[in-house]
Amino acid sequence: MARTIKSAEDNTLVKTRAKRMSPEARRQQILMCAVDVFAKQGIEKATHADIAKLAGVASPTVFHYFPTIDDLQLEVIKEVRRFLLEGFVIVRTDVDAPVHLRVEDMLSSFAKSVDTDRNYVTIWLEWSGSTKGHIWELYKEFYTATTVALRKLLLEGRADNSIKPSLQASDAARIILGMAHTIAHMRFCGATSKTAQKTINSFVAEYIAP
Repeated sequence: MARTIKSAEDNTLVKTRAKRMSPEARRQQILMCAVDVFAKQGIEKATHADIAKLAGVASPTVFHYFPTIDDLQLEVIKEVRRFLLEGFVIVRTDVDAPVHLRVEDMLSSFAKSVDTDRNYVTIWLEWSGSTKGHIWELYKEFYTATTVALRKLLLEGRADNSIKPSLQASDAARIILGMAHTIAHMRFCGATSKTAQKTINSFVAEYIAP
């Protein structure tokens, strides 16, 4: 798809074409641009045109892959869900390490992601506060799936005595997810990574470790 830009040499308008990609690669490129735009402008305010501009393609190209704004919202949220649930929780189940250390590593990695993958965390914070409509229903599903996965992890710790024996797995799963919110809020409000890590260490030592 051609785009019109100004020539740096004589200020005339010239046409360029977007880099040719396979359909799968183009869709992924547009999705990653959508993550950037959603983080900057908000889940409800991002548009196909905004994403097209960032991706360097025409708006019809974005509509081709994501026909409606609901489609865009769903796919961005699914990507954020994948990043959080698979990247931090599921990857740490069935691992040969004490569970309290796995939880500490999970929260520490999440704290670092505020710097390395800030757009994902930004969207997650907005998503978790959207308490109406289909976006909230999607968050409730994410919340349930995440707490179930965390509970499974904690039950591993109960079986091998690597968490406090008195810890209730379902309650602790919800508290760990809430702790991720706390860490994100701390970092967005200016707390240093060192301060966040100290908070994580204290939380794990006092609440989870045997």
